[in-house]
Amino acid sequence: MVEKPWEDWIPGVLSDGQLRELCNGGHISDVSGPLKLDPFSIDLHLSDEAYYLTNGSVKPFGQGRYLHKIKDQLLASQMPKEGNGIYRLEAKKTYLFRLKERLRGFKDASIYGQATAKSSIGRLDVLARLIVDGMDCYEFFDPPGLSNGEGDLYLEVTPITFPIIVKEGISLSQLRLFYGNPHDAEMRGQELFQSLLFREDKEKVDGTLSLELSDAEPIVGVECCAFFALSKENHEPIDLSITNETEKPDPTKYWKLKECGPNNRLQIEKNAFYILRSKERIALPGGIAVYCRASDETIGEMRIHYAGFVHPWFGKNRKDRKKGTPLIFEVRGHDVHVNLGDGEKMARLIFYRMSEDSHEPEDKTYNDQTLELSKFFKKWPGRDK
Repeated sequence: MVEKPWEDWIPGVLSDGQLRELCNGGHISDVSGPLKLDPFSIDLHLSDEAYYLTNGSVKPFGQGRYLHKIKDQLLASQMPKEGNGIYRLEAKKTYLFRLKERLRGFKDASIYGQATAKSSIGRLDVLARLIVDGMDCYEFFDPPGLSNGEGDLYLEVTPITFPIIVKEGISLSQLRLFYGNPHDAEMRGQELFQSLLFREDKEKVDGTLSLELSDAEPIVGVECCAFFALSKENHEPIDLSITNETEKPDPTKYWKLKECGPNNRLQIEKNAFYILRSKERIALPGGIAVYCRASDETIGEMRIHYAGFVHPWFGKNRKDRKKGTPLIFEVRGHDVHVNLGDGEKMARLIFYRMSEDSHEPEDKTYNDQTLELSKFFKKWPGRDK
């Protein structure tokens, strides 16, 4: 194991080269083979060890081995694989997977981790939250929490609207690493916001994201401002291992196009799931990364699911030459109807400096998006994008 590759690093979000140094040094390992890296994060992959959480979600509880404790307390029942090595996950039930990746050799290291479900997973209305041995919260680890600088990784998975099919090796979550405390790498200020955020109406930007309802997306004759998930008991499970476009499910069997009502307002129905977009467009240089989180996880009687990474170079060099790319909101109604208006604040952005500047990646998934469904569906019939 290479000792302390971080000794000459500057605090901030780690680049692909720095992540590779950690992996090559054995600090992050995949028990089944070479680790797979995105340019600015590590994809976390399901192993073939899966459990059904018999009493629902079990929050991380700090010291000790997470899986050992919940098994001892009879809170987890191991799941056998079905034919072709698949696991069928039912809607509104919670499952736990051991991940292939592990943390090793971080004793006395100032390495912090921040995780989020991949964008394609959030848009399926699937909650996927990282659990790290020793931590008492989801989606995060810090040096004091890791016992002797080590920890196994798990993913808690809850499909809400649609049942899904997964198998070993699929990635539902990603991990971003920092050298030094993430709070110390934060950047803020009006000048920063003005240089990275853009609005068609030229309104002042302030580091938050607001809801776009006035500029509808024309989709096969519908002035669409949102996708609305069709909730029913007999949905065919969505197989996340399918990559062939022709074999993916027809989105019209799972979603409905929604038009805005009078005065550019949208009714959020109780217990329903929506995909919307931001009024602000974002374009990042190679030295800045962003974390997007709901302004308030619950606003009134709805929940904003969106909490995700925006990597360097997002929104730069779009094919249509537009400046910046909007972000997507994943919104679920709770127990009563809610009526949203155009321009309502939905999320805030946290800007981080990179530990070192990054090169522009070739693959920039969702870089040219407007209002988009998950990549696990076919393109909407008649839609060119």
